[in-house]
Amino acid sequence: MKIIFVFVICIIATAAKAQDTAKAPKELSDTSALYKVERESQYPGGAAAWMDFLRRVMHYPESAIRNRIEAVVVVQFVVDKDGKVSDVQTVSGPEAGGLTQEAERIIKRSGKWIPAFQHGKYVKSYKRQTFNFTLN
Repeated sequence: MKIIFVFVICIIATAAKAQDTAKAPKELSDTSALYKVERESQYPGGAAAWMDFLRRVMHYPESAIRNRIEAVVVVQFVVDKDGKVSDVQTVSGPEAGGLTQEAERIIKRSGKWIPAFQHGKYVKSYKRQTFNFTLN
């Protein structure tokens, strides 16, 4: 029996503020990651390129298939001012089935992103990505 899964990806903009983004650029620390920015970081090529990447690399874990586990997984990560991804961690998702590990693996494998933009320069920022794992 062939199991097909459907995934829906939604980028969630968080309302939390790490620091006052109204500060002048010289006051922003190069090591501080921002939650709210003028232009968020994004996958190179936009949403269509992101979906293509997901189709190529995303795998529904065998354990989740066997146990019929479906879930929403939210992963938070940092995109630095050079576009490098770091500090990948699951914000929510099931402990069993390997879905959170798969979501983290995808983000870690995604390569360089286009960094966020604030006050005329690229900045380090937090990003959240939602993965909806659904079996058909």
